[in-house]
Amino acid sequence: MMATMLGRPLRHLLAGILLASAVATLGGKVWLELSGPYLEALAPYPFCAEAAVALAEERLLDALELAEAGDCPAVLAEAQARWHAPLATLERCATGVWTGVGEDAAGIACAVASDLLIFGDVRDLSRQGIAWGRGETTDPLLIGLSTAGIVLTFAPHVGVGNALLKTARRAGSLTRGLADRLLTLLRRGAWGAVADLSTDAARVSTRLGVARGTRALAYADDATELASLARFVERAPAPLLALRWSGKQALRLADDDALYRAALTRGPEGLRLAAERGGRVLLTRQPLLIAVGKAVVKHPDELAALLTRWATWLLRWLTWPWTLLASGTLALLAWVVRPRPRVRRPPRRAAPASPKTPD
Repeated sequence: MMATMLGRPLRHLLAGILLASAVATLGGKVWLELSGPYLEALAPYPFCAEAAVALAEERLLDALELAEAGDCPAVLAEAQARWHAPLATLERCATGVWTGVGEDAAGIACAVASDLLIFGDVRDLSRQGIAWGRGETTDPLLIGLSTAGIVLTFAPHVGVGNALLKTARRAGSLTRGLADRLLTLLRRGAWGAVADLSTDAARVSTRLGVARGTRALAYADDATELASLARFVERAPAPLLALRWSGKQALRLADDDALYRAALTRGPEGLRLAAERGGRVLLTRQPLLIAVGKAVVKHPDELAALLTRWATWLLRWLTWPWTLLASGTLALLAWVVRPRPRVRRPPRRAAPASPKTPD
């Protein structure tokens, strides 16, 4: 009798847990689908594999960027060894100093160094003057920037940026909007505004280096975007990679480090999603998870983390057919283990008394 009395409450409890799990699985999937998509649903980006491919194709800048972002020491070491090969580097450096144009980081860096020593500014002015004398096309912006380089010689933080702007112009990565703005300021003799632009460009160069900085300037169309770009590259890890993957949308993530890092691990799709939806793409910031976490006074953080892991698993691995199958199975088990209602037997009727026979 005692075993029966204990068995029924336990079966009630087990059936309730199974039924609640079925409802939670189905309801959780519906909630995640309606309020998503989420970064946690995306597979991590294969940084090391992509870095190895870039290295094999001799795309050394891309290989370095991917290997650094994905923490791939073997590929990173090999890419750095090829990047800094001494003899070829020296030859390209000499070409960069003489022509002002570099094919790789070494050539570009030496071209910029020549601009910082005035030699490059004089060289470019001379080349533009010779082209004008021959009736050939000249570049007013290069003339203006070279003049600014000479005028601002004694402001090193400005000179670095000015040299980077010239290099980007020669490489074709300076946007038309930014070039037009610079040319307008130079024609007006607005040296203070030119110095501000050059300072922001110098911040980009200091953080990324000359070769990568030249590429990054392609994502700034005006002075405001250049300032935003400088702030972004100073704060964000692998900024050029993020810019290549998602364009100027990545600049929106500069002030949310946790969101940016989570999006970066998911590759181009993760960055695009984060730029479009902001912090709502992180399950850890969802109101339902936070509310349930706060409901447990003693350990809200642990519960919120547990719910996030459960939601991540549900979102990534359970498609709708599997979700319905899991919920149906749990509901069926709840029905099987539920205690059966007791069947009440009708009370026994007393046997009718036999009729008395007359004497």
